[in-house]
This record gives sequence, structure tokens and C-alpha cells, in this order.
Amino acid sequence: MTPDVIRSTATIVNLRRAMLIAVGLGVASFAVLTPMGYPLAAAFFCGGLGLGLLNTRLVQRSAARFAASGDPSKRRFAVAVLARLALITALAVSLALALQPDGLGVFAGLAAFQLLIIFMASVPLVKELRRSGVEDASGIKDESGTPV
Repeated sequence: MTPDVIRSTATIVNLRRAMLIAVGLGVASFAVLTPMGYPLAAAFFCGGLGLGLLNTRLVQRSAARFAASGDPSKRRFAVAVLARLALITALAVSLALALQPDGLGVFAGLAAFQLLIIFMASVPLVKELRRSGVEDASGIKDESGTPV
């Protein structure tokens, strides 16, 4: 297997894991908000999770295209990123404004998904740092090599 295939497989697995966790968060939002009388807020929360998932998938696809192109154009990549973010933001803002207060759940869902993605990206990084021996931020170790 080439490194590109391994990397893309790991990316797909991470996106699938994020989707499963997002589904769990969506179910939990319905379980909590529906008895409180806010089923639409739970639905919009799920919509925000879906927008976050869509954005992440589009980011991965765009980055893969950028990396695979023989002559990558940073300007074209930046324009595509801005267009995607503008579209998702416009959709979220229009839903939030048109369907207040329940529509604000879209922003909560987007924020929750971004936190999820950040957490999922940081856990392997922390594991790798621990594995490589970078446990202490000061870098000071005693004679035996253990952090002080």
C-alpha cells in the first residue's frame, strides 16, 4: 500500500468515526431537548452537525485535489475555501435568523462538530508526543532521562 492510500483510508475512518459520534450527539440532543419542548432546536442542532460533517468532507476532498494536482494554485484553493465557508455560513445565518430561536441550534451543532473534530485531531497528536518522549513542556530531564 502506498502512503497516499493509507492516509486516505485513515481519513475515511476518522470521518466515519466523527459521523458516528455526531449521530450520537444528535440523538442525545433529541433526548434532552424534546422533553423540554424544543424538538425543532434539536433538529437544527442535528442540521448544524450535518453541515459540519459536510464541510469536513469537502475540506478533505479539496485538500486531496490540491495535493494531487501537478501545479497547485494556492489562490484557487483559497478561493474555494472561502466560497465553501461563505456558503455554509450564509446557510447557517439564514436558518438562525428565519427560525429564531430554534434556528440558533444550527450554530450550536456547527460548534459542537468543530470541537469534536479538534478533539479527534488532538488525541493522536498527544499520543504521538507521549510516545516520542515529549511529555514535559519545559524539556528539563534528570540524569535518568525522566522529566523533572
